[in-house]
Amino acid sequence: MKKFLSFLIFVVIAFSIISPISSDENILYKLDEDYLFKDISFDQNLNNLFLAGEIKGSNNSFIIKSKDGNYLREVIIDNFKVSKIINDKFSSVYAIGASEDNQNKIIKFTSGLNKRWETKIHFSDMDIITSFIVNENQEVIVIGYSTFKRSSDSFIIRINQNGEIISEKILDISPYERPYKIIEDYEGNFYLTGESKDMNFDIFVCKLSNDFDVLWIDYYDNNNWVDGGLGLELVDGNLIAAGYSGKEGWYVFDTVFIEYSKEGNVTSFTRKSFSGGSDWVKEFKRNNDHYYLILIDLLTGKEYSMKLDYYFDVVKKVEISKDEIPIKIIKINNDIYFVFQKENVIFAQYL
Repeated sequence: MKKFLSFLIFVVIAFSIISPISSDENILYKLDEDYLFKDISFDQNLNNLFLAGEIKGSNNSFIIKSKDGNYLREVIIDNFKVSKIINDKFSSVYAIGASEDNQNKIIKFTSGLNKRWETKIHFSDMDIITSFIVNENQEVIVIGYSTFKRSSDSFIIRINQNGEIISEKILDISPYERPYKIIEDYEGNFYLTGESKDMNFDIFVCKLSNDFDVLWIDYYDNNNWVDGGLGLELVDGNLIAAGYSGKEGWYVFDTVFIEYSKEGNVTSFTRKSFSGGSDWVKEFKRNNDHYYLILIDLLTGKEYSMKLDYYFDVVKKVEISKDEIPIKIIKINNDIYFVFQKENVIFAQYL
């Protein structure tokens, strides 16, 4: 696609954002109607936004770079369906997704969206990638699971800054598990959370060494009800796991927060019912002394963006309209925003 045509297609609304964002709700970008928005990332170094998604009616994806609401450039990725993007501290961009034949891939771009490398990830024909991070050494750490018949094996992969897979491992957590989140501490250890299953689903939280050896695993089971871990954050050296926990009733969940010491000891436990129905945390983030959630009530389908205090009490709770598609919680210029899509317009709402 020619740059001139791209510029005309991706017009910027006259009242686009001004950096830093100042009002409660701002328009970030207006996309062409043929573009299906998937994810967004913010480069704190250069104050650039990157928007990624699929091109309707094709097997191709796009990444757009913008600044202060102004279109800068774009790359089209052929035969690739992007699902998530992130930046590293050097302003590089990483996109994860799958090709037409369902082959999982990670692609690295420069800040100018020039392709650096592309790496395939393959453990089995039934791999599902759930989370990935980029560390201070520009290593990409990927987790996911492979399902075969009635079993599920979790895997972890390390890719170096040149796109080479330098280590990979199948994790022995339980007979059946699904990891959903990974984070890394300043010592190079990794923490995972997700669902494990023996008789029923339980929350699992584990700590791995830098070499992917399991240092400890903890399981939470609420009297044989269904439970699962969904998010992780590090707080002053301790770990906070957020998840869902079943209770009496059909398909009814509360939100639970479990705090661990570095040695794996539970130091606090908090149980909340935020929706009054059946909570499911879609995203969990921390900034300073506050926590931020995107949460859905599975019974009613209502969704909420939320700000919690240090004790997980509600500071701000906003119901997401039915015509708004929640995307993610993002940090822009040291403030936290809830990003959502309405028609083909991308908004940021201050939390």
